[in-house]
Amino acid sequence: MSLSRLGTQALKRSLHAALAAALTGPPVQEMSIPIFGRLAVTVSHAASQDLLKDTDRFAVDARNAGNSSAFGLPLLPKSLKVLASNVLTMDDPDHRRLRKLVDGPFRRAAVGTLRAPIALQVSRLLDGMEAAGQTDLVNGLFRPLPLQVICDLLGLGENRKQLFALFDGIAAGSTFWGMVRAVFQIGPVQQFFRDEFARVRVEPRSGLITELVHAEADGDRMSEEELLAMVFVMFAAGHETTTHLMSCGLYTLLTEPGARDAVMTADEEGMGVLVDELMRYGGPVQMTKPRYVKADTEFHGKALKRGDKIMALLAAGNLDPAVFEAPLVFDPARRPNRHLGWGGGPHICLGLHLARLETEVALSQIFARYPRLRLAVPPEKLSWTARTGLRGVTAMPLHLN
Repeated sequence: MSLSRLGTQALKRSLHAALAAALTGPPVQEMSIPIFGRLAVTVSHAASQDLLKDTDRFAVDARNAGNSSAFGLPLLPKSLKVLASNVLTMDDPDHRRLRKLVDGPFRRAAVGTLRAPIALQVSRLLDGMEAAGQTDLVNGLFRPLPLQVICDLLGLGENRKQLFALFDGIAAGSTFWGMVRAVFQIGPVQQFFRDEFARVRVEPRSGLITELVHAEADGDRMSEEELLAMVFVMFAAGHETTTHLMSCGLYTLLTEPGARDAVMTADEEGMGVLVDELMRYGGPVQMTKPRYVKADTEFHGKALKRGDKIMALLAAGNLDPAVFEAPLVFDPARRPNRHLGWGGGPHICLGLHLARLETEVALSQIFARYPRLRLAVPPEKLSWTARTGLRGVTAMPLHLN
């Protein structure tokens, strides 16, 4: 298999055979990624785990591997340079410092208290879909739900609709020129958040933005630029991957034999197990951000030089027969499930508990309300996001009854 074909519609629709073929090769291979060019990728579960955990040899901030910019790219617009100061592109100790400031609301216990409010939001969105005669759950539920949840968590007010419109332009950047256009949307989004910071400095309100702004104002260790980058990334990462997890999950449940019965009979604990298997079997995050090699080294048989880029191909590791029994079979009761869907190491997904809960609640309500739910078009007619590294259905017309 040519790993460079991972962005095609055919492979997004049905990844398993291609990834299984890749797993018969060496644990570290090569592929080309738009913007980043040719780079190494880990294919096996073990190699991906080692890459994500090994902070001695690999950096997420390219400057720690000899590059002049955090993203490892020579020319960046000013708006992107600001975002370089975010928790996803930092190494310790700065990564640990910033993550500690925002970790509390995303811990399992804190997220667990949101189950009832999220269930209410799901119910209202489904009611709204029915009233409008809408049958596309991606646009009617899966996109707005994570946006509403992260806005509530951050404490954004009624002007959130303006933010939704701005982020729509960024999310649409799946092609090269789409990504170029999306860059010009980043500046207005940043200004939106700067205005929010100014408001809550004068009139504090509940929510994480107020907490972070006043921690900074009280002399804590977050600069204005770090605060801006943090909130931007939390908002972006807090909705796109969750939307794709729900759309990929529903696609799997509607197309895999026996999957519908599993979700309709699962209790709360069983839904958590099922969502983890959805993440393993065909989750939204196919690969990680690049890591940068700090010094010449050999890694799982692959010679790497200082400054080289390497990514973890999570989608392949999740099908590794060395770790998973019958990896090409969807097993809603799979335990244990050491999948890589949330990443790993110090940069494991901050919002994993929130994304899992939103998906559990949404899928449970959907099948409780629409037990005869089915696709309104053949599976091969569905359109998938073209963005490399992500997998999600862009629209899913359904028969609800």
